[in-house]
Amino acid sequence: MFSITSPVVEMYRQEMGLENGDALQLFCRYAGSESGLCIGVERGLPRDDDYVQEVDGIRFFVRPHEVWFVEEMKMDYDDATDHFRIELPSIA
Repeated sequence: MFSITSPVVEMYRQEMGLENGDALQLFCRYAGSESGLCIGVERGLPRDDDYVQEVDGIRFFVRPHEVWFVEEMKMDYDDATDHFRIELPSIA
């Protein structure tokens, strides 16, 4: 479904004080960018019908109506350069 690297998880752990088992919701957000859409991330609890993917102990989840948005998404972070990169083919 989507790819989130370990450095991204570590960045969220530090920034949000996450522990193993915590969950982050990924969602579509209007942002006035080139495509008008970007990805939002917030703490939450997945429901039974959500798509859930665990990466290094953190659960990332998406509501069923927004699965299309994260299809084939790639999220990476380079701590050395503080560069955060997200590829969202759904809005390319």
